[in-house]
Amino acid sequence: MDADPSPRAAGRPRDPAVDDRILTAVQEQLVTSGYAGTTIESVARAAGTGKSAVYRRWPGKIELVVAAVLALNEPVETPDTGSLRQDLIQCAMHYAGGDERAAQVLASILGELRNDPELFRAAYTAIGRPPVTALVEVIGRWIARGVVPEDARVELIAGIVPTAAFGSVTLRRRSLDAEAVAELVDYVLLPALGAK
Repeated sequence: MDADPSPRAAGRPRDPAVDDRILTAVQEQLVTSGYAGTTIESVARAAGTGKSAVYRRWPGKIELVVAAVLALNEPVETPDTGSLRQDLIQCAMHYAGGDERAAQVLASILGELRNDPELFRAAYTAIGRPPVTALVEVIGRWIARGVVPEDARVELIAGIVPTAAFGSVTLRRRSLDAEAVAELVDYVLLPALGAK
């Protein structure tokens, strides 16, 4: 007799409502207590669940905090609008338009990155790198189309928007707005790319 190729996990299926309560509790803890003051125990208590329910979903605090930040952001997409400017704006808009709470949640972990190398790696991989990768892909596409010179400093230029965005969140606890994104594209990225 053949084994089932897709065995189900034992126990009850996960309840998405519990996931949402836990992530919301993490976000609230980060805003009120900061990263250092956010604990699995306090999150579980605020979410009305046990620590075991948290650990069944996330292996530790870092993964939990990263998931809570990601839950406040739209997934990263790589646009192809037919316009370099519009592609850059759409990519950069990932960093704009977040509400004040999302900026406060992100700010609470940005300040800890220099003190916690493990948090830095996890946050960079899941939060920081994907939008930069999308910008790199967009610029690469426009290099292939002959619009951007082949010697453009792609990684350096792609890092400008997140640097400005994370600076805004850290210093002002506000995300970039659409006008700031357009100005970054028009007055910084496009000139730096030397687009034809």
